[in-house]
Amino acid sequence: MTAPISVLAVTADEEFAAACERELPARGPMQVAAATSVGEAIDVLESGPRIECVVSEYDLPDTNGVAFLQAVRAQAPTLPFVLFTGEGSEAVASRAISAGVTDYLIKDHHENQWDRLATLITDAVRYYRNQRDVVNTESRARALLDAANDVIGVVRDGEIAYLNGTGRSYVYGDDHDGTTGGAVSDVLVAADDTPITDLLDGVQSGARALDHRAGALVTATGTRVPVEITAIRTTWGGAPAVVLILRDVSERARTERDLRLANRAIDEAPVGITIADAAQPDNPIVYANEKFSAVTGYDVADALGRNCRFLQGEDTDPEPVAEMRAAIEAADPVTVELRNYRADGTEFWNRVTIAPITDGTGAVTHYVGFQEDVTARVEYQQMLRRFQRAVEAAGHAIYMTDPDGTITYVNPAFERLTGYDAEAAVGRTPRLLKSGEMSAQYYERLWDTITRGEVWEAEIRDRRKSGEVYYAHQTVAPLTDADGEVVAYVAIQQDVSEQKRREFKLRQYERAVEGADELIAAVGEDERYLFANEAYRDFHGLDAESLTETTLAEGIGSDTREAVAPHLKRAFAGETVEFRSTRTRPVRSDRTFDIRYYPIGDDDGNVEGVVATMRDLTDQIERKQHIAALDRMLRHTLHNELNVILGYAEMIREQSPEAVADLAVTIEDVADRILEQADKEREIVDLLSEPSDPTPLDLATVVESAVGEVAEAHPDAEITVEVPSDVHLHSIPELERAIEELVENAVVHTEDGTPRVRITAVAHETAVELRVADDGPGIPAEERGVISGDRDIDSLTHSSGMGLWLVKRILSRIDGDVWFEDADGEGSVVTLLLPR
Repeated sequence: MTAPISVLAVTADEEFAAACERELPARGPMQVAAATSVGEAIDVLESGPRIECVVSEYDLPDTNGVAFLQAVRAQAPTLPFVLFTGEGSEAVASRAISAGVTDYLIKDHHENQWDRLATLITDAVRYYRNQRDVVNTESRARALLDAANDVIGVVRDGEIAYLNGTGRSYVYGDDHDGTTGGAVSDVLVAADDTPITDLLDGVQSGARALDHRAGALVTATGTRVPVEITAIRTTWGGAPAVVLILRDVSERARTERDLRLANRAIDEAPVGITIADAAQPDNPIVYANEKFSAVTGYDVADALGRNCRFLQGEDTDPEPVAEMRAAIEAADPVTVELRNYRADGTEFWNRVTIAPITDGTGAVTHYVGFQEDVTARVEYQQMLRRFQRAVEAAGHAIYMTDPDGTITYVNPAFERLTGYDAEAAVGRTPRLLKSGEMSAQYYERLWDTITRGEVWEAEIRDRRKSGEVYYAHQTVAPLTDADGEVVAYVAIQQDVSEQKRREFKLRQYERAVEGADELIAAVGEDERYLFANEAYRDFHGLDAESLTETTLAEGIGSDTREAVAPHLKRAFAGETVEFRSTRTRPVRSDRTFDIRYYPIGDDDGNVEGVVATMRDLTDQIERKQHIAALDRMLRHTLHNELNVILGYAEMIREQSPEAVADLAVTIEDVADRILEQADKEREIVDLLSEPSDPTPLDLATVVESAVGEVAEAHPDAEITVEVPSDVHLHSIPELERAIEELVENAVVHTEDGTPRVRITAVAHETAVELRVADDGPGIPAEERGVISGDRDIDSLTHSSGMGLWLVKRILSRIDGDVWFEDADGEGSVVTLLLPR
């Protein structure tokens, strides 16, 4: 149920009216108005708020509830009408059912009478809303009025516009052809001799809503029958009119009315009716009307002599069956809905009402049963319940408001998304979610759209109860009634906060990729471009608009495409590929790139594309070439010039006095050190310019080779090697040079006595610790600073520090490390951490 239900309670009992106004809204979205008389109720129905259900007492000050019902049915044949009485009466119940009452309840008959009444109203109005546009109002009204046992007519301007079957029988006789007409004053007079037209004109004109008095009806034979006249203002054929309800109050009429009850009310009733004999075992059916046959598919002859339980079947709920059995045993009326089965085996939902019929002593002699096929309504209600369960289980937040924007419902997903539970949200407006980050124009456009009856769909930034702002994709739709009037709004919110965060990151990535100096592009399985950044497009002369229609061969040229084909194949096979390539361009210089291919995989791990990054190495290569050329030139010049110096120094030493010869020796030592540093500089340049590829190495062999070189140059040194023979590494060949440098450094720094060096190794799972220990004076702090990076090579450390700097560069190349410790006693320990 979307909009609140407008209920009109008609009763002269102030306590009962107050109970209706209190109890019904407590059990659902209902708005209750009260009227103390039929006249007042007619005014409300005509000019007050639109009423969707009438709850009326039978005993009213100006007429009875059945007469009121008959007047309502002349104007609104499908409007839900519940007759609420103080005590049960078969006659009243039969008259009400014949007049088309929606339901008939007895006050205080059930402990949960307000729950039953609220449920009955809700179900009836839901069905009424769904069906009111497909029901022919006039034909439905005529059918209901014709089934009534009282005389019911419609008078307009003093002329009879309509007369039901009972009325035609009275006025025209049983053989009448069914036409109506003539002046009402010819057949009806008031007991106080007031002209009947004056009374009816006052009602039709609106001077009063109702007139109730005694009178007489002139029959076809000229007999005057005492009647109780109830005249109520109505509309017939679109014009003001008066509905007349004439109840025969003579003894003869009462007897005939009872007879007509057994014939007309039963035979012509719009529901199936059965009568069961309470005096016979198992209460067999002794009468069934034709409507019963139409509802159940069983011929009347097949139903007679059987208990009504033959309509039950495999899926009939035992609970309503037990409720009927208990009511029959207690001689109480009962109404239930249950699944029954037609003669052909098909299921239908049957609304069964059973009432006891008693004799003059109060003993139950028969049971009358009313059978109504309510399958359409029940299935509609089931569909609504399934829809409600779907809404309750939906992953999206859903809330509803009334036309003024007050929240009337929220689902559990709304509670989870916003942090507001139903109790906190219902009764407030969606402003409780307002974040302050949406413009006033946004809300103006929203309301302008939905009040026009259109659907609004846009993103919104709302605020949770916790204060956190969230993004939602919101759809707001108006719900309208049969007249196109908006009765509610429903809003659906899908939380897109995570998607927004991903989009923000993606835009950052896109800006970073688009603005990168490197050339970046991707191709799909068909080798058409998926994207390419500006640097890539500029280098290859590609147009951004037509990029995704361009193939790789068209972008880089067919020759280059063939050259990279093996690398591309490996990437599509799932490998990460790295290679260098020189690209030529017309009238522009060649460029050399470090190119890497990365496979793009889907959620299942299938490769569906390849990303390429191209880093331009041209300037770097040229700088290395320039440095190498300059290095070769300087080393060549330095060697030549120093050899000249050494030659002349040797001549001076051999031909000069001893003092001068000593100076020549110093010159020779300095020149030798310069040549040695120049050779180390060459090694460093070679290491940086042309790095070696890692290769499998046997550590013991590498150490022995390095020690051999030092031992040959320093035969007096004692060098001990304790390296296991099964230690293997994946490293670069320059590692041997780093070890040689450390061993030689330990030997040459020993100033007195025989140099002693000890080399040990400890293997771990992922690395090896190689330790070089000596008993010399240790490595000066200045030279240790060169290794740790705390100090640059300067004028004080350039000669000996360059060798250690070479060690550091080699260890950095293999992602290793080196550190220094003082040995126990004298000397130092240098540890190399070598990745395996």
